[in-house]
Amino acid sequence: MYRRASGAIGTDHHLMRTKIKIHLKSRRKGVLQKKTSIDAVKLKDEKLVEAFQKGLRERVDDANVDTISIDEKYELFVSYLKEKAEEHFILDKKVNRKKKEWLTDEILKIIDKKSMAFVEWQNHRHTNLEAEYRNKDKRLRKLAKTKIEHRQEEYWDEVCEGIEKSIKSNDTATAFSIIRRLKGGSKRVENMPIEDKNGKLLVNSTDQLERWREYFCELLNVHSTVDPYVINEVQITAPSRLDLERQNARPSFEEVKRALNQMKSRKAPGSDEVTADILKAGGEPVIKWLHEMFTEMWENEQVVKEWSSATLIRLYKNKGDKKLCDNYRGISLLSVTGKIFSRIILNRIQNSVDERLLEIQSGFRSNKSTIDQIFTLKMTMERRREFNKPLFMCFIDIAKAYDSVNRELLWRICQSYGISEKLVNLLRMLYKDSKAKVKINGELSDSFDIETGVMQGGIPSPMLFNILFDFVIRKVIEEAS
Repeated sequence: MYRRASGAIGTDHHLMRTKIKIHLKSRRKGVLQKKTSIDAVKLKDEKLVEAFQKGLRERVDDANVDTISIDEKYELFVSYLKEKAEEHFILDKKVNRKKKEWLTDEILKIIDKKSMAFVEWQNHRHTNLEAEYRNKDKRLRKLAKTKIEHRQEEYWDEVCEGIEKSIKSNDTATAFSIIRRLKGGSKRVENMPIEDKNGKLLVNSTDQLERWREYFCELLNVHSTVDPYVINEVQITAPSRLDLERQNARPSFEEVKRALNQMKSRKAPGSDEVTADILKAGGEPVIKWLHEMFTEMWENEQVVKEWSSATLIRLYKNKGDKKLCDNYRGISLLSVTGKIFSRIILNRIQNSVDERLLEIQSGFRSNKSTIDQIFTLKMTMERRREFNKPLFMCFIDIAKAYDSVNRELLWRICQSYGISEKLVNLLRMLYKDSKAKVKINGELSDSFDIETGVMQGGIPSPMLFNILFDFVIRKVIEEAS
């Protein structure tokens, strides 16, 4: 046991330090996923971005060799991209990050001087210079306190002005982003014990990881059987010749560029660890490579296998017992490049599909909102009350709606809504052999197959679900009439 000196901290307490040797039983760990931290500040540096793009131009063409498969090309491209990104944008771990947003370099320098003054005072105790160093310490302490109080007042004024400005400009997203940042994160649940099916508490991380894999495997594989006769009864509607040519045409360079720019920044990547920010920083070399790869896949109706693999993380719903898996929501992290490819497909069919959907459908549609439905319902209730008439309402909550979609029926219905066979085949390939792994505290579980439902987090998923639900509603109306 050792007693440490109080150093530059003005206290009469002493920090106790001890060394303990404990032998812990070894256990099998899940696969740890290597994570590369990219500095967001460096991504905005024009010189670094220019050097990054120059390095990509020299290497990216090597990934487009005709003799290798599309999966090998993608693997080469990702390795080149990550190699150059680490070379130019990697986060410098030696740089000390400020813990408090209001801290400035001036305040930090004063605090360092104050600390040194305290040490000098302690070293000159009971000497002729003690009074001089004690006064110096007091003066610097008072200066540091004044500077901190003044800076904190300035900081909170700036924060309040930022929130007020965002609200006045109808930018509520930025306003709530600032509020959430100030509020701080919720309690971490990575190592929180959970219960298995029988209520047994699991504290070992390996057992917890296997339990989460079991839970999500059951959740995402909902038994869904549809009579083949029903599927074949769905009438296919062929698009017009011009629309067919538009849908089936190879993606252009501008389409790829637009789809990339539509990707949201600062979002978690898929298993390949390639973020939208890195792809955007790659500029023309990245767009050129994506365009060549997408064109090849478009012609061969073949996609990268890795795009069908999702990484699942769980998010606490902020209600209920944290030990129960049912109180968590699964978030699927998919490959960003796969999302760009999906976005190109969605951009081509969204307008034509939207014209075919019923007017009453408001979910996942542009310029529509559930607010419209609430307003209609409110007006209906008021009118019925005004004329003293009964009103009957039925609210249906479909359990696991996203996860119980029968995919074969979905592809058939897509063709009945004017989507070309080629685009349906490309969507089908994105869902072929779809798998998922659970990621908890950096560890990955074994993968499991997902055979039903639309992809959580997939770009076309809301539209695909709308098509299926619209088809069901039309059938209900038809039967009722």
